[in-house]
Amino acid sequence: MTSQTVSTHAALRLGIVGCAPFTHGRMWAEQWQREPEHGLVAARLWDDDPAVAAQLAAQVGAEVAATPEAVADGCDGVLITALDAGRYLELARPHLLAGRRVFLNRPLAGSLPDAREILALADAHDARVYSASALLHTHAAERIRTVLAELGELRFFSVTGPTDTADWYLPHLFACLAGTLGSGLARVLHADLPCIDGDPHRLSGPAIVSVAYRADAAVGPARGVLALVGPGSDWYGFTLKLYGSLGISQDLEFDVGYGLMFAAMRDFFASGAEPLPRALLLEQTAAHYAALRAARQGGPVEIDSQGA
Repeated sequence: MTSQTVSTHAALRLGIVGCAPFTHGRMWAEQWQREPEHGLVAARLWDDDPAVAAQLAAQVGAEVAATPEAVADGCDGVLITALDAGRYLELARPHLLAGRRVFLNRPLAGSLPDAREILALADAHDARVYSASALLHTHAAERIRTVLAELGELRFFSVTGPTDTADWYLPHLFACLAGTLGSGLARVLHADLPCIDGDPHRLSGPAIVSVAYRADAAVGPARGVLALVGPGSDWYGFTLKLYGSLGISQDLEFDVGYGLMFAAMRDFFASGAEPLPRALLLEQTAAHYAALRAARQGGPVEIDSQGA
């Protein structure tokens, strides 16, 4: 499939690369089958473990592809949802070279250089690229921006999420900021990610990342804290609190769901129009890896989407 226009009425057939347990590929394939109103169908599946792909294919009525590239056969687009983002460039490359429409799970790539190469391949071969956390598409965003406008100059903010998994959930916190405060992150001032055996997927306690916006960002040079509550929490949600020159907000809660992202995904695969600016994709990726680097080496670390 190239950049041709696809009917916006028929359900779109999608190929999924990586559908093991805990992947969004598996979760979404099951949800699309339960909720056909999204207009998305998992049509072809591939996984490192063929038995995993075969089991899910039987469950949702999909076909099993012999290779990651073959998931695109007869499909309107491809999703890269393997658990290891370090493989995203490798897995996406044949689809980008073929000019396809490719969704990559957050955080887009296993490194900022890989992210830049993914976008360069898309440019060179007229492919289309989309990557997002569901927290970039929420009903709460407009309400939060209204509150922000009433608080005067933003001085400080805090955004909090659940889980003991930094490498999967930090992108959600950065998405909360992008969807409400906008782009323009300048640096990670400090990051404390207490990990088990140095693995950011296994936090041993609450994680805290301090960040600062650029002076020319829409919100000005505001600073804030991103926090993950760590292991042992029995709740799930994301909240934002804003501190401005004229007042302080209440805790602002984000709705958690995939409906708005599925709608954006459908438009993307149907028309080829990318829902998010590529500069934002790069900034989100750069912020994520700057936080991990600051935790390893100490901060501050510049969030430079053009640098390495």
